[in-house]
Amino acid sequence: MIRCLINRGLRSADEVSDFLAPRFDSHLYSPNLLRDMRTAVERLKSAIINREKIMIVTDFDVDGTTSSVILSQTLKLLGGGNLITCYIPDRFSEGYGLSTSIVERAAADGIKVILTADIGIKSHVEATLARSLGIDLIICDHHLPDGEDVPADAFAVLCPKGSSGVDYPNKHLAACGVSLKLADALLYGHPKHTAILESLAKLTAIGTVADMVDLSEKENRAIVTQGLRSLSERSTNPGLRALLKFAQVNGAVTTYDIGFKIGPRINAAGRVAHASSVLALFDAQTDEEANDLAMKLDALNTERQQIQYQLVDKLKVIVESQREKLDSVLLFAGPESEGFHRGVVGIACSKIVEMTGRPTLICSINEQGMAHGSARSINGFHMVDALDSVSDILVKYGGHPMAAGFTLTENKIDEMRYRLNSYAAEVLEPGELGRSLTADAEIGINEVTVDLVRTLARLEPHGIGNPVPTFLIRNVPLKSVQILKEKHLKLILGNGARTVDALWWGASSHKDDLADTARSPSCADPK
Repeated sequence: MIRCLINRGLRSADEVSDFLAPRFDSHLYSPNLLRDMRTAVERLKSAIINREKIMIVTDFDVDGTTSSVILSQTLKLLGGGNLITCYIPDRFSEGYGLSTSIVERAAADGIKVILTADIGIKSHVEATLARSLGIDLIICDHHLPDGEDVPADAFAVLCPKGSSGVDYPNKHLAACGVSLKLADALLYGHPKHTAILESLAKLTAIGTVADMVDLSEKENRAIVTQGLRSLSERSTNPGLRALLKFAQVNGAVTTYDIGFKIGPRINAAGRVAHASSVLALFDAQTDEEANDLAMKLDALNTERQQIQYQLVDKLKVIVESQREKLDSVLLFAGPESEGFHRGVVGIACSKIVEMTGRPTLICSINEQGMAHGSARSINGFHMVDALDSVSDILVKYGGHPMAAGFTLTENKIDEMRYRLNSYAAEVLEPGELGRSLTADAEIGINEVTVDLVRTLARLEPHGIGNPVPTFLIRNVPLKSVQILKEKHLKLILGNGARTVDALWWGASSHKDDLADTARSPSCADPK
C-alpha cells in the first residue's frame, strides 16, 4: 500500500489523507476562482429574470452530453423552464465545435445567450460573430486554448487552463466539472444547494471518468467519489435507472462500470447516430419512455462495437505486416466507405496505442476529400504540441496532451505523417516507444489474498493518474489456459496448494504462445 501511494506522487501525511478520503464538502475549490464566474452567473440569472432565450451547445461525447444535462437542469431549477434550448452538433454533417451556422441559427431564433460546454475555447470567429449579432457567448471548456488564448469577444470564459483559469488550482477538470462549478455558483443561496450538487455529481462523475481526466487530483477524486456514492443509490431519474439496467450495473457503482458499461452506451449515440437521444433519455418522464431510449443506446453500442472491431482488426493486420519498420508516430487513413468510420477512429487509436506503444492518428476520409481524424498519445509526446507543429496544413484541431482531434484535406495526409515523425525524432527518446508495463511492487503468489484486495480498494476511484495497482509475481507455474467468449483467456496460476485465477482480456490469439508448464514473470491487478 505504501509503495502504491509513493508511486502516485504522495509524500506528506496530508496528501495521503486527502487521497484516501476524498470529501465533497471540503475538497471542492470555490467556483469564483475561475476568472469570469461572477460575470457568467450574473448574465445567466438576468437572462432568466428578463425571459431571454438561452441555447446550450455542447460536444457529442459523454463529457459534452452530461454537461448539457447538468447546465439545463440547473437553469430550469432557477426558473429557466422553456427559455432553455439544448443543441448538439451532428458529428457527420456538422463536425465538432461551435460553428458560425449554429450562431446564425441561434440569432434567427431570438437566442440572447449561447452557453457552450466542452467546446468553444478556440471559437474566436464564432465569438466575434455572436457579439455582432447581439448574442452573449459564455464558454465552459477544459481544452487547451491556442496561441491567441481565449476568444476575446466572448462574454465570459470558464476554463481552468489559459488566462481564464490562472487562479484555479485544478487544471484537470473535465468540461462537466466546469459545468458543475457553474451550477455551484448559480445555486449559491438556494435552500437545497448541497443536495442538488450531490445529485449533479452523478452525471459529473460519469463525464469525468469517461473523459479520462486526472484522478490523482483531489477535487476530481472528491467529485467522482460523491458521484459513485449517489449512483449507487436508487435514482429518481427514469433515464438513469434505465441506463444502469441495460448496462447491467447493479449495487455499488465503480469507475470500471462507468468506463466500460455506462460511458460507452452514452458515447455510442454520438458515434454512430446523434447524441440528442442521450438528452432525451435523461429528460424522460416515464419508465416506459426511458426504457425505449436506453434500449436504443444499447443497440447503438452493439453497432459501434461491430464497426470498431472490424476497423481495429484491419489496422492490426497492417501493423503486423510492418512490425519491423513501424514509424515512431503511426498515421492511418482510409475512406469512410471502407470501414474508417468517423465515429470510432478515436477508440481504434487507443487500441493501436495499446498494441504498439506509439502515438497513433487515424483519419476518416469523406467523399469531399476531407479527412477527420482522432489522435491518442503516449507519455512524453504532447499531442497538441505535435499538432501545433503541423498547424499550417490543418483546417482545425484541438484537444489535450494525450488525445486530440483534427481535420485536414486528404492530399496533406502524407505530409502530415512525414512531419509528425520528424517532430517525434526531436522530442522522443528511443526508449519511450514500444509497449511497457510498470508494476507497483513485486509480491509472492501467497500474498494475493482477499485482505490485499480490500486494502487496495482504499485507492479508488481509479483512472488516469491513479491506475489500478499492478504487481509483479515471478516464477508462477501456469496450470491451465481456457478461452472465454472467443476473445479472452482464463489462466490458472499455481504454486503448490495455492492457485489463483487470472483473466487476460482480449488475448485469445496468444493461447498457443503459452505452455501448460510455463514459468514466467506475471503482472496482474488483484480483484
